[in-house]
Amino acid sequence: MGGRAKLKTMAATAGEPEEEYPSKDDLIKAGVVALITGLLGFVVTYSVFVRPYRQGKSLAGLDRHAAESSQPAAYRQSDQGAAGYAVAYTSAGGTTYEQRKSKLEIQTPERKAPVPQEDARPQATPTPQPTSLPLPGSAYQQRQSHLQVHAPQSQLPSVDAQTVPPPRPSETSFSEAWQRASAGWITLGDGLHTGGQGVQVSETQILTTLSAFRSGGGMCMLNGQRVSVQMVASDSRQDLALLQIQGSSPGTPVPLSPDVISVDQTYVCGDQRNFGRTLELRGRGLTGPCGAFDGFTGAIDGGAPIINNRGEMVALALPRPPWPGMSWNTAIPSSACQAFINAHPAGGGSPPPVSDMWVQAIRSKVTAQSERETPNRSNARIIAGQALGNYPLGLSQAQLQKELGQGQILEQKGAFCRILYSAPRLTFTLAEGMVVAIETDYNFYTLEGGLAVGSVKEPSELRGQFSPAVTYDTGALESLASPGLEILFNNCSIATIRVVPQ
Repeated sequence: MGGRAKLKTMAATAGEPEEEYPSKDDLIKAGVVALITGLLGFVVTYSVFVRPYRQGKSLAGLDRHAAESSQPAAYRQSDQGAAGYAVAYTSAGGTTYEQRKSKLEIQTPERKAPVPQEDARPQATPTPQPTSLPLPGSAYQQRQSHLQVHAPQSQLPSVDAQTVPPPRPSETSFSEAWQRASAGWITLGDGLHTGGQGVQVSETQILTTLSAFRSGGGMCMLNGQRVSVQMVASDSRQDLALLQIQGSSPGTPVPLSPDVISVDQTYVCGDQRNFGRTLELRGRGLTGPCGAFDGFTGAIDGGAPIINNRGEMVALALPRPPWPGMSWNTAIPSSACQAFINAHPAGGGSPPPVSDMWVQAIRSKVTAQSERETPNRSNARIIAGQALGNYPLGLSQAQLQKELGQGQILEQKGAFCRILYSAPRLTFTLAEGMVVAIETDYNFYTLEGGLAVGSVKEPSELRGQFSPAVTYDTGALESLASPGLEILFNNCSIATIRVVPQ
């Protein structure tokens, strides 16, 4: 009291107003601070200590078995038009219900009585099906199945090694191909008696023509050595003969080609008159059972093997007719030769006339022409494979005689005939009364490019112009054969032009 009084006295003495302590503002500030401090302490204490303790106690009292069972723990109830559901759970203190409301509105579905519909389709009365069970009082019968069970078979059938064809020789030049085949090239007869040719087709067999075998007197030369042969099978219709070699063979078999004679394809064969030389041939395709080609194969009895660029035999040449003229020749395809070898027909018989086979083959390549009026204007154009001037291939002999008269018959044998007409200097070759070739030695008729009889040309110069073509010798003349055309040369000049079938 003495100090406070003293301060008041000093303040009064100084003339300042008297102030009380603590003031009102100090008390307000102290209260606010205390309140904030208390709230912060409560929040911190609750968060750190009280809240985890209550959550742990609540979880410890839940009945997890009831909550996780398959029985529904929720049910719907109405609350003033709003849908809701209640969840029940059990704790240590008892069962507690918690009601929650959903925003979805659930309306009670209207139930309507089903309207019966009449089915217009007739109801089929079910038919009792038989069963494997026995009827009362009858014996049991086992039903038989219609299915047949087969034993399993192997997926890979056995392959006979003999059915697999051997690999074909590779393609090469024709000189090399003939070198391969020449080891199996056969000449029948001896140096004084020539009877045609043949080919060795297996280690002990030779294939030739029946006429060549008979003409050769049974003699056979293979690689320059004489071998003894015996005929084991023949076919007079095809003029084929199969010979068996007695003893060992000095030659090598020639494989048979699976290919057929192709049109305009080049082949070669041996020239029996000049050993070591080959003849070039041009294929004409198949003519019925035979094949055809351009080129002379030597002896009249035939049997020459026609070789492709693999050294395989594609055909066996048949005999040519004895008359001069076209280079057209026929041959037995390798497929027919193989069938004959496999069949081995027995018996001999007489071979068919050579002229008949030649006539039938070339006749099948020409289309018959209908009757026509005699042309009034001369035509000098030569069309290969079709016509020479006004005269086409396929004219009948009656039509020819109607237009030109009887003419001069140069040669006639059976169905083969050659007729010469001085005006218009044409020679017609007929087979079975139909024109199959027309030739001229008169320079009035011309080919494309101005070629005519008398033009000075080498056969080699025209091979490119009339490709594909082959050249060969016919006695003292040289010949060029191309599709539908043959040209004969004499001393490097054209001597004859002949139109033949394509």
